[in-house]
Amino acid sequence: MVDEDGRSGRSARTRLRLVPLLVLVVVAGGAALAFYVVRHTVEQQEQRILEERTGEVALLLQNAVATVPSTLRSLGVAARVGESPIAAFLAEARVQAGENEAQTVALAVRAGSRFAVVAAIGPQLQPGDFLEGERLETATRAFAEPELVTTPVFTTGSTRSLGYALGPPVAPGGHVIYLETPIAPQSAVAFTQQRPFEELDAAVYTDTAASPDQLVLTTTTDTPLRGEVARDEIEVGSERWLLVATAREALVGSFAKAVPWLVLAIGLLMAFVATAVVLVLQRRRDYALALVDERTEELRSSLEQLEDTQGRLVLQERLAALGRVAAAVGHELRNPLGVLTNALYLVRSRLARVDGVPEEEKARLGKHIDTAEREIGAAVVIVESLLDFARERRPATEPVDFADLLDESLSVAPPRPGVEVVRDGLEELPPLLADRGQLRQVVLNLITNSYEAMDGEGVLTIAANVRDGELELTFSDTGSGLDEETAKRVFEPFFTQKAKGIGLGLAVSKRIVEAHGGTISGTGSDTGATFTLAMPLAPAVDVVP
Repeated sequence: MVDEDGRSGRSARTRLRLVPLLVLVVVAGGAALAFYVVRHTVEQQEQRILEERTGEVALLLQNAVATVPSTLRSLGVAARVGESPIAAFLAEARVQAGENEAQTVALAVRAGSRFAVVAAIGPQLQPGDFLEGERLETATRAFAEPELVTTPVFTTGSTRSLGYALGPPVAPGGHVIYLETPIAPQSAVAFTQQRPFEELDAAVYTDTAASPDQLVLTTTTDTPLRGEVARDEIEVGSERWLLVATAREALVGSFAKAVPWLVLAIGLLMAFVATAVVLVLQRRRDYALALVDERTEELRSSLEQLEDTQGRLVLQERLAALGRVAAAVGHELRNPLGVLTNALYLVRSRLARVDGVPEEEKARLGKHIDTAEREIGAAVVIVESLLDFARERRPATEPVDFADLLDESLSVAPPRPGVEVVRDGLEELPPLLADRGQLRQVVLNLITNSYEAMDGEGVLTIAANVRDGELELTFSDTGSGLDEETAKRVFEPFFTQKAKGIGLGLAVSKRIVEAHGGTISGTGSDTGATFTLAMPLAPAVDVVP
């Protein structure tokens, strides 16, 4: 029994001696596990904050690059107005360049597959030069795309440069506005010392890959960046640039970096404290990430509002300037055209009474006078279009019978030979509430546009349908049609695809319709175009028996 008891006691003591080892192993294992968990959490936190800071840098750079299209748009407006567009362009270019003598600004006109510089300031281009290499490729893409286009970083002599280009509609028709600036990636150190750059080393490339030859901005000479990095993309017009960033120091703080080692060192004695520290760090991380998300969203919202407001202001200023120019040109041309008409009338009258001139010579001179009178008439139409666009007259509304108005319009603008006008649903229509003269102008414009779209034979269908208190009118032709891009821009002032005309008819029509509280839109395909006009009906009048 004693032996058995002794063996039992020794066995129990052995088991008891194993408890501290077991506890040591368990606690040491827990400490190691805690160390791993805390370190992994800190690394995740570090990476997440790095990504958020990188996103802030991307938004800041996006905001900075967003000024380039505005600069080019102001140059485009200057190149369209005034008696000397080239001089106005150069004056605006000097204002935009300021004291930056290394920057080059140019206006180039398309000449076949090349672009010739017609106006320029700066060291890289002179009037008469042709755009070559990356400049030519970028100008060609800008001519075909409505958005800002950039060159890759390229080298001219010993200078690394970056170019931006915008084509129509910002630039005058057939032209491209080109801006080129030298690139020195280390020259922006002062700019990159502000928040959030002060915590990061960053590098920006004009490509979605970190190509050393496409580096445009960096805060360090040690590129490419190594270690834990974050990436983001910056939209620059139709291009995407790559932003790569890494932290100069621990973004979560040195204390957070030391916590896992402290947990490992004092894990046997301070397990509870270490757990509390982890919880505090977790809460701090969640709070920091929530705060970063909130501020990032506020910055993004402010940037969107700024872009929307800037776009509206630019459009309003452009339309106001166009209106003033149109009014001035219209008033200045009306009197000279009248004088020319009277002079041609007197010449024709005098020619009929001149003796000694052969009849064949008189007939030949009469044809020349007819041509001059016809072209003066076309100029008068353009002047009237300019004046209609410049003045805004409030409609004097009254009940209008559309069928009667259509008959009157077709009598003024009858269909050409080979063109058939089909009416659909125009019987017993309720009257419209409209200014008869202004509505007649809209109808005449839609009818004549349909005639011109149908080269030779075709069918113009004019249909009506009463819907939700409005009269919906459609003008459908079987002409050349509208593509999607043209349909979007067809109501823009001075946009036209006709050989003659200045593109104000539909713009004036849209303004008239909207002044009546109506809507107008255009759609098309390869087989024709359809313009839909919705106008309010006149209120019903109770008849007293």
